[in-house]
Amino acid sequence: MNQRPSDESMLSSQIEDCIQDCLNSHTVCLDTAMSLLQKGNNYASHVRILLDCSEICATNAHFMMRNSPLYGSVWQACAQVCNHCAEVCEEMGENDSANACRASAASCEQMAKLVP
Repeated sequence: MNQRPSDESMLSSQIEDCIQDCLNSHTVCLDTAMSLLQKGNNYASHVRILLDCSEICATNAHFMMRNSPLYGSVWQACAQVCNHCAEVCEEMGENDSANACRASAASCEQMAKLVP
């Protein structure tokens, strides 16, 4: 007998995916920022954006992990920051960071649509 997953379990799975995407983006952006810092001061504005993205991704993941009643408030902001960071990363040729940011942004945007 096939059982269809409940809406609640599907939502839980999507939240877990969003958490993982955000944690991945946090790590990738932080690593990229540290790498750019070693290259010198020419990348200061890029480093700031990467650190902003890393921070909001970690915050967003932590809100979801705690099941904060306010986690829905952070999704849209996280998506906006991640999309901006992805554009900056693409301009620099940092495709791994851009891809991680886009995945996180897409997850956050999807969650924002599902949960009021």
